[in-house]
Amino acid sequence: MNERRDLVAIVNFNGKILVGKKRKDSSKFLAGEWHIPGETSEANETDEEALIRGIREEAGLQIKVGNYLASHVTPTSKREARWYECFAQSNKLIIGSDLEDAKFVDRKEVLNICGKKVYSFWPEKIIEYFSR
Repeated sequence: MNERRDLVAIVNFNGKILVGKKRKDSSKFLAGEWHIPGETSEANETDEEALIRGIREEAGLQIKVGNYLASHVTPTSKREARWYECFAQSNKLIIGSDLEDAKFVDRKEVLNICGKKVYSFWPEKIIEYFSR
């Protein structure tokens, strides 16, 4: 697997979902926005390895990667983004990488917190996931 992929981790802990706020000084499209954290895979890294590494770097959490949920092509990188349901072993956050904040919120609050600019690019199946 040499092709880089964007991976998104819907991290659950006791019924709550991890959201992160991208640093305002980030050059990324999501600068200053709340979003669902993810990672870009590195050479020869599996989706699972990249997600575990990325969430550890961004939020200091150990996760278990669960089911694949959906894919779409990102508007910025034009790469495939794969969404996975993941499970945190604790809710003790250590903010790092390119986040300025992170928190766990109720599933039904995710769309309100992330906002239309962010979720307008998500696959319909993911929007439905947060709507149920």
